[in-house]
Amino acid sequence: MFGVLKAEAQVDAAPVADAAPGAPMSGGPPVGAVAGPTLPEALARVRTAMSAAEPVAAEGHRVPNGDLSPALGEINQAHAQLERLTVTVLAEALHRGLHTDTGLSAYDWASARCPWLSRAQVGDLVTVATSMQDAGHEPVGEAVTSGRLPVRRAARLLRCLQQVKAVTPQETYAEYVDTLLPVAADLRHRDADLKRLTDHLLGLALSESEHEARAQSQRDLRGVHESSLADGSLTRFIITAEPEGAAFIRSVLTSPLAAPSPDADGPDPRSATQRRYDALVTMLGRGVAAPDGAPSTAKARILVTMPFDVLTGQLTGLGETLTGEVLSPATVRRLACTAQIIPAVLGSHGEVLDLGRTTRLATPAQHLLLWRRDRHCTYPGCTVPPPWCDAHHLTWYSRGGRTDITNMALLCGRHHTLVHHHDLTATTSPDGVHWQRP
Repeated sequence: MFGVLKAEAQVDAAPVADAAPGAPMSGGPPVGAVAGPTLPEALARVRTAMSAAEPVAAEGHRVPNGDLSPALGEINQAHAQLERLTVTVLAEALHRGLHTDTGLSAYDWASARCPWLSRAQVGDLVTVATSMQDAGHEPVGEAVTSGRLPVRRAARLLRCLQQVKAVTPQETYAEYVDTLLPVAADLRHRDADLKRLTDHLLGLALSESEHEARAQSQRDLRGVHESSLADGSLTRFIITAEPEGAAFIRSVLTSPLAAPSPDADGPDPRSATQRRYDALVTMLGRGVAAPDGAPSTAKARILVTMPFDVLTGQLTGLGETLTGEVLSPATVRRLACTAQIIPAVLGSHGEVLDLGRTTRLATPAQHLLLWRRDRHCTYPGCTVPPPWCDAHHLTWYSRGGRTDITNMALLCGRHHTLVHHHDLTATTSPDGVHWQRP
């Protein structure tokens, strides 16, 4: 791929000479090469040829209607050619280590030399240019340079592949490349389709313990940052959410609470962002407004699909929400205790074996009994009060546990996660809940 660098346009010049790795791209042809224009000279001639269209475009009012759409098509083709040239030249430059001579990273070096590109575009170009040098990515590089795969989609594909490469044998990885490449090259498929397929491959490649370790690393990055705006009268919150938290937040932001609500005075005057904000504040207010009473409203609903063998731990895999968040099996089992999660359990052919009902959740009356019996989070040493605890199934719901007082205990969110992560067990008696250490 680093041999011939040719201008992708018809110009009255000889082809650009072959450039051996390590040879300069300007300042005269390498030894043994056929004499011809340097790459900058060839590109300058292309630019000069394109300049011929500018006076015609300047008189746009004289251009017939039938010529405008084809003109945009030609511009699109020219843009695609320039993009391919850019990634090809950048790949060659990085292959030769030109960025290391300046002490800059590949990204900073490319940004300085391509100031017309956005940060995202530079990131995509660098991802593709550096990955094209890796063994196993030759089909991706060929698809980019031939014009079958746009750089943005190639970058998305390569980032997806990087997630599975470290845990996949070389032969299997080549099969994954062959599987994902047609999806990325077909523009009828959205980025979400490519992500979904990659997540499926991850589900096959990783063991459940590896999935849970990956989920834990994502949870470790969660957080909320607060800053003041303008004169301090407004506050901005920036939320970093792992897939589980993102699913809950998105379920609120896409719930009926966030839908337009016209009234007798006319259409809803709120913008979409204002409606989502109001929905989130309403849900938070419901939780804060009744600290001394049993929950009277259900938590956010999430539909999660997961194969039965994965849910029960017989096979590796992942659960997926309708909005695309990928959840580890352990997370799905834990959420089955508390959230108004509706598990669509799938058979071996993807058929729905069971569509769970939210009636398995503890009722308000059961919550009151648990509050009276447990008094606080039952994990040893924890005193988080009942209103901020979940009703955990001691024998997990996913393992056939019943929603009975004798099979439930209060756990705060942190310890609920810990109990599921370590598969801790407990027994109940009239005087409380007794946890067994692992």
